Amino acid sequence: MGIALAGIFALGGCASAQEGAEGKEDLTVAYQYGLAYAPLTIMQELHLIEKNYAGDLEIEWLNLNSGSAINEGMMTGDIDVANMGVGPFVTGVTAGIPYKMYATISAQPHKLMTNNPEIHSLADITGEEKIALVNIGSIQHILLAMQAKEELGDARALDENIVAMSHPDGMVALLSGSVDCQLTTAPYIYEEMETEGVHEVAGLETVWPEGSAFIVGIVSDKLCAENPQLYEAVVAATQEAIAYINENPQQAAEIVAEKQDYSAEEVLEWISAPGCEYDTHLDGVMDMAKFMAQEGFIENAPESFESISTPAAR
Repeated sequence: MGIALAGIFALGGCASAQEGAEGKEDLTVAYQYGLAYAPLTIMQELHLIEKNYAGDLEIEWLNLNSGSAINEGMMTGDIDVANMGVGPFVTGVTAGIPYKMYATISAQPHKLMTNNPEIHSLADITGEEKIALVNIGSIQHILLAMQAKEELGDARALDENIVAMSHPDGMVALLSGSVDCQLTTAPYIYEEMETEGVHEVAGLETVWPEGSAFIVGIVSDKLCAENPQLYEAVVAATQEAIAYINENPQQAAEIVAEKQDYSAEEVLEWISAPGCEYDTHLDGVMDMAKFMAQEGFIENAPESFESISTPAAR
């Protein structure tokens, strides 16, 4: 269940990996919805950060609705580690939020789905149709802009059609007819593809090929500077979780299924599908950053990949 950002800060604002009231060190980890975050589920359920850290650690896992919520929490110091889409990461790091990318986490298939039989391309979308996606500035927004630039000649052509919704809320809205389109990812696209009257608006794959990074892992500069051993434990846990998914897909599917309203068989099928990759070194981060700078989503592209990443990501 998603946790409202205001509720996080009402908890008293966990300071970055500091000693708690009972002598334990506190670490706050944030993530979002979908199979892209399966490594976080594995890390949480198998206690991989704790396994790789010598200290007495208490971890708070926060499930948030958007990358912008994570950016706010990272800016205030209430979040230490997070997984988020490439788009909001690029927005945050170029705006001066004190964090860096320590790994890519996953690539996932994205599709623009519609319940409108008249919509087969972006050119068929008028000012009346609504497109659900996570948020302005989300990776889904940037992907829509990339497709709009290619097909319509204007990256911002469909901005007024956007309705901000979480992935699960957007799926409900699409299937109920409250919105005309949703740009989303796994597992929601699979449910929508099996629904009568819903079809894909083709073209997204031409601007964001399979295997391009979707989710990245980020860590606060403060954590890296003040507790490098814990940072290293997070990196090691991430690597171990991704290896576990790739080497033990059946067991991983069972673990993930227990945390979501799907069967292990469904999860196994989805994490084995084309375009679904879990890897700490995926391409595309700088490509998206350059597009965002060219189209005015950010003021300037990062100087280099090294300037926005820790050595573990390189």
